[in-house]
Amino acid sequence: MVKSTVYTTAKVLPGNRIEIQSPNLTVGQIVEVVILVEEVSSDLCITKDNSPSLQERLAFLKLPIAERRNILESQTERILSHYQQDSEWKELMAGDIIDY
Repeated sequence: MVKSTVYTTAKVLPGNRIEIQSPNLTVGQIVEVVILVEEVSSDLCITKDNSPSLQERLAFLKLPIAERRNILESQTERILSHYQQDSEWKELMAGDIIDY
């Protein structure tokens, strides 16, 4: 079975409802829906407490490659400013390699 992907965003409506409309969908058609919620966090570092669960990782791997690329691209854009502002990692890479 070949699956096509419809990538869209939606706003949560009153009553915690989400409405999806697409001309590519037909009435009565069964579809799979994956909801990715952007988490707002002051700390951009991933720790063991907020890392994705195994189920979330498996769900991500089941997504079509184009959708995974879109997700990774948006995550890259969010973390880019962190690495541009934090110069500590640059200092670690600038030193000599010492062989003991």
